[in-house]
Amino acid sequence: MNKASTYLLSLIFSVFLVFLMIAGSAVLLFDINFTPNKLKKLADKKDTESKIYTEIDKYYSDKYNTTGIPADVYMSAVDKEYIKLCEYSYIDCAFESLKSGTKLSMTLPKNNDLEENIDSFFNDFAEKNNYEKDENFDAKLAVSRENAYSSIGSFCDIYKFSSMSEHGVLTPLSKVYTLRMIMTAAVIAANIVIILLLIAINRKKKITAMYWCGISSLIAGIIGSVPSIYLTATRFYDSFSIKQAPVFAVFTGAMYKYTEAFIAVMIAFIVVGISLIVTYGVIHDKKKYPNTKPTEI
Repeated sequence: MNKASTYLLSLIFSVFLVFLMIAGSAVLLFDINFTPNKLKKLADKKDTESKIYTEIDKYYSDKYNTTGIPADVYMSAVDKEYIKLCEYSYIDCAFESLKSGTKLSMTLPKNNDLEENIDSFFNDFAEKNNYEKDENFDAKLAVSRENAYSSIGSFCDIYKFSSMSEHGVLTPLSKVYTLRMIMTAAVIAANIVIILLLIAINRKKKITAMYWCGISSLIAGIIGSVPSIYLTATRFYDSFSIKQAPVFAVFTGAMYKYTEAFIAVMIAFIVVGISLIVTYGVIHDKKKYPNTKPTEI
């Protein structure tokens, strides 16, 4: 293989390597960060249960004007620990749905105090107003319990898995999720294959493969880090229009965390790239001028 064809092939494969390195990093970071434990830790870090408690309290306080049910009927039975339990339940249920490929089917943890408070309020109301406790009464009581769980659950679903499921997003996403390990392995394998091809193309002077890998790593790091640094420096994700405070907190938090991790990998690529290029230059010069000695004065 002549020098021109060797150079051209090396250039082509090094370009492929640039984009494979960026893609491999993105897929691997997604695989590492998109787990139930990571999402739960992020929710804890953002203190979402406090934000959710405030929103639920406001919701039932405002609703008192139409239902006549005091907010305390619900809030005295809903504490931050229960809210956190509901958050975790949604996350666990969503990942089970992703693994199985089935529609999200969520049942909130039972809250005996909440049900007792609702029962007591309705029974007291019926007794004070001589309301007959018939089948219609029992039906309204059951609906009130169900609505309470539904309303509380809608606030605790901070990653909006229910909405994704209702809009048919969760099912196709499950296909990607179940194949994530294969996709990650495939991209990493593709990177290794390209590097081996560069070595094979430059087999007469294998050290040149170090130069091309260094160039690819350096360029990949620059291409990946520049837009990512811009996103974090300008606080781009803060411009998202999300009304619910806990949802905004976890979504923007997740995006910033992922972007910062991506920047760290890209900077590592830049450092590795420069190191490989410098090492290549030093070794290449020694081989080119093996007997060169310092000039004596």
